[in-house]
Amino acid sequence: MNKTMRSKSITFGLVLGLMIIALTGCFPQPDISVPYFIPKTPPDSVLERGIDAHPDNAIYLEWEEPATAEEEGILGYYVYRGKLINEEYVFSRIASVQRNEGLLYDSDSYIDYSVHLDTTYYYYLRSYNDFAVSKETSDTAQYKLSHKSTPVSPAGDITSINPTFEFNYPILTIDRINYLYFRLYYFENSTYEIKLFAKLHRFDLSQSRFYLYLNNNSYHTTVLMDSLWTDTEERRYLEKGTYRWRVDAVSGQLGGAPESEGSESAWMYFTVK
Repeated sequence: MNKTMRSKSITFGLVLGLMIIALTGCFPQPDISVPYFIPKTPPDSVLERGIDAHPDNAIYLEWEEPATAEEEGILGYYVYRGKLINEEYVFSRIASVQRNEGLLYDSDSYIDYSVHLDTTYYYYLRSYNDFAVSKETSDTAQYKLSHKSTPVSPAGDITSINPTFEFNYPILTIDRINYLYFRLYYFENSTYEIKLFAKLHRFDLSQSRFYLYLNNNSYHTTVLMDSLWTDTEERRYLEKGTYRWRVDAVSGQLGGAPESEGSESAWMYFTVK
């Protein structure tokens, strides 16, 4: 190839590249789809879905990925968190969650550990691929962490098949928590299965020590789900084996709507010998 042909070839390549850049600028890439947050389930529901408190003083987020994520080449999602400051919502990006590529990634949830109590946080998501970040955002979810309950007993190895469950909740000057939800799980078939789910109504906000019984609870307690064992006199009892239990503090909403404020205690484990 002589110098003239080489020069023409280089010139043609430069012109073609400039045309591609110009066309790309004139015809921007289409926006990519965004996920949406899983709706928060009501506190009386055994199944827990949507934004929620996490036992490690954190906030758990859960969303549904776009059905077209694969064909749009979506690689993951940016998580944005905001607070209301001087009557304005201020958001910043706090995390990038990669799309599920086998067992290494959980691409439809995120746990935000860098949060504080008594602060309302707002969240939204954006999708991204190799070429763009979505212009649209997901819907917005919000949550506020409250103080946690502290399980006391039973714990460790016990012999009673009818134990009393005892836990504390702090007395606070300002407190919107008016329900405490008790969850008891039994370990069987290599997993923990829920056996008892009950709601305690906090009528007396000066009370800090609470008790839940397998039988004969007060009218402040409502059993929402019960699959415990019963004897010939229909009294509930615990079979031998390993259990875990926890207490969720929840701000009750009118009509039983999902809460936007709450906490989850640490798990307490015990074994009936």
